[in-house]
Amino acid sequence: MRRGYIVVVGPAGSGKSTLTKFLVELANERGPKAIAVNLDPAVEETPYEPHVDVRNYVTVGEFMKKGLGPNGALIASVASLANFIRDIEEDIEEYKPDLVFIDTPGQLELFAYRSSGPVILRTLIGDHPAMTLFLMDAPFFEDPLSIVSALSLASSVAVRMGLPQVNAVTKADLLLPEVLEEVIPRLPEEGYLESLIEEARGVDYNIRLLAVSLAQAIRLSGFIGELVPVTIYREDLISSVYAKILQVLFSGEEPGYERFEEELEEQEEEGETHEKGKPA
Repeated sequence: MRRGYIVVVGPAGSGKSTLTKFLVELANERGPKAIAVNLDPAVEETPYEPHVDVRNYVTVGEFMKKGLGPNGALIASVASLANFIRDIEEDIEEYKPDLVFIDTPGQLELFAYRSSGPVILRTLIGDHPAMTLFLMDAPFFEDPLSIVSALSLASSVAVRMGLPQVNAVTKADLLLPEVLEEVIPRLPEEGYLESLIEEARGVDYNIRLLAVSLAQAIRLSGFIGELVPVTIYREDLISSVYAKILQVLFSGEEPGYERFEEELEEQEEEGETHEKGKPA
């Protein structure tokens, strides 16, 4: 059975858990069986009911009792999940899902700079199709330097994760119309982001030079690609993100058909067995 894994990554407050909730609901409405996995051992509440929850195996509180601070405890607790990979795999398998959305902690250090996060995810995902959905908050797109910083962080995650990646701009309802309709669509254009940086006022020469160099490197690598705006207040934009996920994982096809065919074959076999068991 084909199964796709979507690793939802982004800074704290970028809307990972909320978007996970809406994407899981949309997928289940469309037909594929989707589940949400909470990979954050520090979160107190989620806007959805996790199908699989790592807090059943480890929590940040356990490590804080050992004297670690909040950040150190989160790093240690995520690393300790390596001891429970088989349990988490079994929890996921119980649902026999077509799509698995993994909601990650907001501490991006775990995925942009440390090896523990990517290693645990790769072990959990195995040979299944997988991708990263990287979320960038709308305020990152208020000025060109912030855009470069956001794309640089997204590229760091892509390098560490080693998976196909879709970059989405969340809370798009907060964006100015010209940013949504002009700036974001034109960012992949040659020289466009660089020109915005050059036009920015009050920027130190060396900082401007660095920002332009980063923008050029990101564009030349082809990493910017298509930035997908999304907000939970527009179903069409949520559907666009969902379609992009299917395109990356399954070339646009919705998964689940194999499961439906298997269920149909089982029903037919049961029917034949029932017919044979009838008295003549």
